[in-house]
Amino acid sequence: MGGVTDASAAELLAGAVGDLVADLRRLRAPALADEPDAVHQLRTTVRRLRNLLAGFRRCFRRGPADELRTRLAAYGALLGEGRDLEVRADDCRRVLAELGRDDLVDTLVAPLLAGHTTEHARLVAWHDSDEAAALDALLDRWATRLPLHRERAARPARSTARHAVRREVGRVLDRAEAAGETSHEVRKAARRLRHVAEVAGDDRAALLGKEIQGRLGDHRDAVLLAAYLWSAGAPALVVAHVEAQASRALEDLPDALRRLRAAPGRTGVRR
Repeated sequence: MGGVTDASAAELLAGAVGDLVADLRRLRAPALADEPDAVHQLRTTVRRLRNLLAGFRRCFRRGPADELRTRLAAYGALLGEGRDLEVRADDCRRVLAELGRDDLVDTLVAPLLAGHTTEHARLVAWHDSDEAAALDALLDRWATRLPLHRERAARPARSTARHAVRREVGRVLDRAEAAGETSHEVRKAARRLRHVAEVAGDDRAALLGKEIQGRLGDHRDAVLLAAYLWSAGAPALVVAHVEAQASRALEDLPDALRRLRAAPGRTGVRR
């Protein structure tokens, strides 16, 4: 694992958490100003921190880690409301351009942009709330001193990271078996695998997680866009075009999962 040295797990996690907390603070102002891609970057950083806490949960004290994960989940959901509408508007505009139906932009894209504006205002207002202050205070404490399980965090970073990645690989495959390869649960598990593997320095596992997450994410975005277009009264040809894109997004998914199943050293850690 190229990114992991002979340091302890505590040192690995302190560096990773510190970097993510710094990123959260750096990205907040651009996100509140609604600069291009800023909300997306902030939301992704929130997810990375949540997934780090989950993937390396054995190294943290449960109570403090659960508290931070819960607050980050609420924050991420708030960020997602506006971001999802922004993505849908961009995808809708792209599809209409592909079909030469720019005459439908005002009818189909404008409501999505209006919804995004409303949700962004709610996001800005939230940052003046007690909940935002509580999250900031919690992040300050974590940036200063991690609430670690002393014995487990003292173990070598290399072996701790390797076991964390193996657990996340098994988690993706378990969900593919239980819920179906195209399920939302598989996409979330693949995203967590990617984020944990990136901390661990396991490039192969990170790339596979990213590929699976990306294909399922493209599929989900297309399915949601098709549902919106149908409800908004778009022509059947436009809806069919998006549904076809949803199907194409899954074409290489079985191969990506096959390569993940063939990942070395995963036996015995599925859960």
